[in-house]
Amino acid sequence: MHSNTLLRAAAVVTMTLPAGALGCGSDASSSGGASTASSAGDSTSSSTGSATSSSTGGGSAKPYVIVHGAWSGAWAWDSVAAGLKAKGQSVTVVELPAHGDDQTSISAATFDSYTAKVGSAVDAAGGPVILVGHSMGGMVISEVAEQRADKIDKLVYVAAFLPKDGDSLLALAQTDADSHLGSAPLEVDMTAGTADVPMDKLDDVFCADCSTTELQSLHAHYRTEPLAPLAATVHLTAGSFGAVAKYYVYTTQDHAVSYTLQQKMTTGVSIVATASVDTSHSPFLSNPDLLVSTLLGF
Repeated sequence: MHSNTLLRAAAVVTMTLPAGALGCGSDASSSGGASTASSAGDSTSSSTGSATSSSTGGGSAKPYVIVHGAWSGAWAWDSVAAGLKAKGQSVTVVELPAHGDDQTSISAATFDSYTAKVGSAVDAAGGPVILVGHSMGGMVISEVAEQRADKIDKLVYVAAFLPKDGDSLLALAQTDADSHLGSAPLEVDMTAGTADVPMDKLDDVFCADCSTTELQSLHAHYRTEPLAPLAATVHLTAGSFGAVAKYYVYTTQDHAVSYTLQQKMTTGVSIVATASVDTSHSPFLSNPDLLVSTLLGF
């Protein structure tokens, strides 16, 4: 990233910035209410918190490629991946550079490196994919869709940033007055090019409905976030990104990317269907069965 981009990112010290949830495992007894999906067309479907679900269109299953959010890793989606596979789906969860177990240096973790890694997973999937992005992952899947529109069957945003051409995550996050991170500004190290969330805010912001075990894992798996990709802008066109079918999963109890911002980002955008789940920012942790059924319901 150019130095002026990083200087712009310094303003994030007083911004609200959503983060991908951390933690491990799932607890079937964790809170999380029903999911209601509404189509932009004439049909309406719904699913409950159980694992029962239906696949879309009655055709052959499409491979899933899942992209986690900031301060997270591929492991956070283990329970959802297992649930989808149990339903006969093919699933790849991408580990973004400098996240999870990936040892890429902070300086080498760029937005381009994120899109390149996800793009390679899409290429390797062997057919049009269902590309799922959570939180910051929404920025990544949007850019990948611009580059590989013909290889993507649908985009699914889970509590994710849904940008327009020229948006950056930081610019979108700055508009989120309802995020609980508004009172917990990021700890930015401009020299190291990193951003951290105050540790005493992790539970409330990322997964207020997680079990004690999951919250312990949230802290144990925490990693500092590369700053530069958060300030990167996406370049989207109507003919590529705009032509890919889009779906959105709202998380109504979200303290990171607020429900208000989620609704704002989808306003005026052509969305095939939406679903609302009564969970925190991290339904893949607090209620993975509900999220599995919601994804399959699209």
